Amino acid sequence: MDIAALQASPAADAAVSEIARYGLQQNVVELDAYGFTVIPPEKTAAAPGFVERLRDAILRTHGARNDDPIDDYRTAELKAGFRNSWWLLEEDEIFVEAMLNPVALAIARWMCGQSAVMTGATWLLKGSNKAPGIGGKDDQTKPLTLHVDALAVPPPMCQYAHFCNTSWVLSDYSTEEDGPTVYVPGSHRFGRAPFLHEQDFTREDNPYRVVPLRAREGSLVVWHGATWHGALPRTTPGLRVTLALMWMRAYMKPIQDWRESDPDLLDRHPELPRLLGLEHIYPFKYEEEAGYTAALEVAGRDQFA
Repeated sequence: MDIAALQASPAADAAVSEIARYGLQQNVVELDAYGFTVIPPEKTAAAPGFVERLRDAILRTHGARNDDPIDDYRTAELKAGFRNSWWLLEEDEIFVEAMLNPVALAIARWMCGQSAVMTGATWLLKGSNKAPGIGGKDDQTKPLTLHVDALAVPPPMCQYAHFCNTSWVLSDYSTEEDGPTVYVPGSHRFGRAPFLHEQDFTREDNPYRVVPLRAREGSLVVWHGATWHGALPRTTPGLRVTLALMWMRAYMKPIQDWRESDPDLLDRHPELPRLLGLEHIYPFKYEEEAGYTAALEVAGRDQFA
């Protein structure tokens, strides 16, 4: 029985149909059971050369913004680390292409609804030297402790996702020496962030087992915003390169304020205003005056809306 074909629940029908279209059924099962999944390169529907163009754009932008040119990511060390890595959509069309990838959109909408909004886009570069890590505080030769991405969501968190991360893997995560993300499988069901004494997953007395990410270059890694995760330090020469696209429910506040986006960029990509929350279901007064309207007819009916 094809329940989606009955068209009885428009938002859910659209989500289910897109998951089936791209063969992502196993991935949504893994998201439900474990809180994370890996979509391999052959299932991402990315165009030929996409990975190379996206990686080159990240390295070029990083070098220009931080006076830290990178000739070869396979041998380079970082000087600037995790800095000046936001506001990417206007830097290069490849960042928009990464966001509008149909598989990334299908899985983001499965997690955060048809009204999902991209809250922020940032690169993650990790080397084996003492460049600053996330937040510019700790160096990247130390583990990144367990945390959740759904910040400011108080416990108990509900079972459906307020937030999800879709990350393009642009260098192989083959071994623990590559500095991969680590996850606590099933932790999205705990309904809370880790307590202070649970954050250091390297402690022998920590009761939660972490699983290191294994993913080939070109994979799309997805995790629930309440999934506990951290990262191992990198000891392999060269850089780990990732683009993180973060999605949220329409009722949450975005990390980046997209209202200052280039109008030409929005004109070239008619999907962007909705995905950036500029056609919000609850427009502010000044947005109404500027001509924004509520674009979502099915909003508010169920978790897939």
